[in-house]
Amino acid sequence: MATRNMEDYLEAILDLQNNKGYIKAKDIADKLEVKRPSVSEMTKKLKESNFVSYEKYGGITFTEKGRKLAREIRKRHDLFADFLRIIGVSEKNSQRDACKIEHDVSPETVECLINFIKTIR
Repeated sequence: MATRNMEDYLEAILDLQNNKGYIKAKDIADKLEVKRPSVSEMTKKLKESNFVSYEKYGGITFTEKGRKLAREIRKRHDLFADFLRIIGVSEKNSQRDACKIEHDVSPETVECLINFIKTIR
């Protein structure tokens, strides 16, 4: 089971992969505004949990398990950011708040929100 912090890292890795095509620890540190030793420590945890493959001083790649979870996290994030914008929240705040909400919501809530947004549109 992934922790909130692990999910943040997986989402950042997915974003970097989509934008750059490869991921280095420095890229993650810059994106998350953390120090590189923190990235190294989390990368080890992600590897132990079979979410990423990583060799010291090499690139970071997703395992199938990690890619699947990262996509689910991104989907939840986008869903909540979209909902918040619909109800009038600014782009900046919708992104920030979606990051907080995406971790602590049940699958039922996600499904209901998807249906609600479809109905509104």
